[in-house]
Amino acid sequence: MTLVKFYDGENEIHNDLGLQAYGSFKAGLEGLNPKELLESSIGLCISIVMKNILERDNLLTDDIQFNIDVRAHKDENGANRFSKFTVRVDFPSNLDSEYKKKLMVLVEKGCTISNTLKNISEFEIVDNDSRPKI
Repeated sequence: MTLVKFYDGENEIHNDLGLQAYGSFKAGLEGLNPKELLESSIGLCISIVMKNILERDNLLTDDIQFNIDVRAHKDENGANRFSKFTVRVDFPSNLDSEYKKKLMVLVEKGCTISNTLKNISEFEIVDNDSRPKI
């Protein structure tokens, strides 16, 4: 569960452990704006899947590093949405090109966030007061 609390003009992002991050109203301010949060969700999901696959294949070592650059692109026709995400991965240098190709396919299949965004998801906004009381 994620809870966004707005008060005193600020957004706080909480999970079950409490405050984790601050939300920003636009780029360049302290905290992450909605676009950056969405991009980071994709990048973090891909990172987790990659780490798990490298670990499974006994290729994860203490010196392994990789970067994932995610860019959300606004719809070119003016719709108020992101129509494309570009993900660039700097793979660990010890991986050969054939393994990288295999890894890209497995990561693409294994990332829940990107798979959700690729497919239309049902989205619902409800009034919290309208749910049945327990």
